[in-house]
Amino acid sequence: MRHWLSVVALVVSFSYPACNAPQVPPEVKEAKAQEDELWRAGAFVYLPQDYADYRGQIAEAKERLIREKAKFPWFRHYKNAGEAYRSALHEGERILEETKKIKEEKSHSIASQLKSFKNRINSLRRLAIMINGGGLIRAMTMRADLLLAEVSLLHEKGNFLEAEKKLKNVAFHVSDAENFVSLTLARYQDEALIEEWRKWVEETISESREKGIAVIIVTKIDRRLTLYERGRLILSFEIGLGRNGLFDKLHVGDYATPEGRYRIKDKLPSSHYYKALLIDYPNHDDRERFYLNRKKRLIPAGVSIGGSIEIHGGGNDSLTDGCISLENDDMDLLFSLAEVGTPVTIVGSLSSWKEILVKENESSRNF
Repeated sequence: MRHWLSVVALVVSFSYPACNAPQVPPEVKEAKAQEDELWRAGAFVYLPQDYADYRGQIAEAKERLIREKAKFPWFRHYKNAGEAYRSALHEGERILEETKKIKEEKSHSIASQLKSFKNRINSLRRLAIMINGGGLIRAMTMRADLLLAEVSLLHEKGNFLEAEKKLKNVAFHVSDAENFVSLTLARYQDEALIEEWRKWVEETISESREKGIAVIIVTKIDRRLTLYERGRLILSFEIGLGRNGLFDKLHVGDYATPEGRYRIKDKLPSSHYYKALLIDYPNHDDRERFYLNRKKRLIPAGVSIGGSIEIHGGGNDSLTDGCISLENDDMDLLFSLAEVGTPVTIVGSLSSWKEILVKENESSRNF
């Protein structure tokens, strides 16, 4: 009897009109297209938990569809499966929009950071010129440059999470270089020292005006030598400094350029670096500071104060052992105007560190 009923059911099923069989919900095809779109958008990366829940809904909807398809055609009802797919599709639309929004925000943020880091690196390179630390700063920022190039490529490809990871490394290298510069230039944040330097320059120019003589002013942060005559600016030259030129000279071999009020004590028409003007470093103030620093153990035992500081030719783009260098043509002109006894005042800066940073930031934005 059971065998007979099975045969009848089989015959009936094959003879059942196909047009009367329930149709698979159109949402099934839409869901497949949506799954592909969500995968391409990277929803599994940006909203992993939401995407996992969505995949669970899709899996449940597929289970319902499979169970219905397993039934004889006239017993199939796709209402529950259709509702499950529609619910999943609704959630998928939300996830897709949210993913697009997250990616857009990340893209904007990364682009902004790329621009900021490029400006900071450019600013560091200009500051490196001031402190004669170009080689070291370039080494410290080179890795940041390479990483920035990688970030730019990842950004173009839309791989924002990996770009963000590399940006953290960029920030580390840039901050490291900035800390180095800050330590080197820390003394230029000392307002009392800046004021003292300004006083030296004002007094030197006043001496030029009152005595009708030429005087030389060297401003290290600006890498600039200026010549005043009778209190008026006559000439201005770009200069080179010692390897540690922005530091005040403490002892022989520190490669720093001294700061203070000096005088030319000799004119050398022929020297190792073209022509030269020898200044009277160390003077009384330099010696007092040297012995004080030695008592404080800031100077190694057996190290002397040094000397032979010159304003010489040879080019303004080289690093000296502590002297001040000019292009030979500029040295010719300065040599003809300076005399033994001409005052030479060397200062770190006439601008505060805040003013220097403002100038650098403005220069960075216009770069």
